[in-house]
Amino acid sequence: MQSTVANVRASANQKREVLSKIPFFSQAPPDLQRALSAEATVVRLQAGAYFLREGDSCATFAIVATGRMRVFKLGETGHEITLYHVGPGEVCPLNVSCILSNRPVPAMARVEEDVEAITVPAAIFRRWIADYEPLRAFVFQMFSTRLGDIMSLVEEVAFRRMDQRLARRLEELFPRDGKSQGIVEITHAEIAADLGTAREVVSRLLKEFERLGAIRLSRGRITLRNVALLREMMSGEAI
Repeated sequence: MQSTVANVRASANQKREVLSKIPFFSQAPPDLQRALSAEATVVRLQAGAYFLREGDSCATFAIVATGRMRVFKLGETGHEITLYHVGPGEVCPLNVSCILSNRPVPAMARVEEDVEAITVPAAIFRRWIADYEPLRAFVFQMFSTRLGDIMSLVEEVAFRRMDQRLARRLEELFPRDGKSQGIVEITHAEIAADLGTAREVVSRLLKEFERLGAIRLSRGRITLRNVALLREMMSGEAI
């Protein structure tokens, strides 16, 4: 990670508190727990800061304790497409790949929700990945999960119409807990960045969704009106 990351002078108790938020740490063997406790540095990033920029080298390995980052590719036209997100207890595979391959990062990672993480120097991580099987298993599981995300994205981009992709993204965004109203606060530009298209395309399709009765639009907010209709749109049946 580069200069956008702010190191925190954490006490031993504060460091243990941050480490305790990471499931991998509590499940790690005692010798690896001791190594992490000794070598880890606590870092914090505010929303909007960059965790990685395209072309960066990686001097440290990081595990997110709290918060959320979006990993995306920026095209020559300025359009963005989301590759995956990194949340609590997770690592960024691009960060790992950059360290192990000693190649620059090929995409961007930006903080969406304030992040607290622990980092260790890249040289130490390289040694640990060879010495500790649980760490290898943890990292390779993350790679497997993110590869699945990328394959799903390729399928979406290659084989689904934009209206179907938009309907699917909306269905993902609306609360699923049964307690919250079907309201999501998000801009058309943010959705366009997720889908790798222009804001104007998203705005036009959202207005059509509203005309058909699936959603209601207001400034910075989308309200779900008909979930069944939205799911028909996901399959391409309604438009």
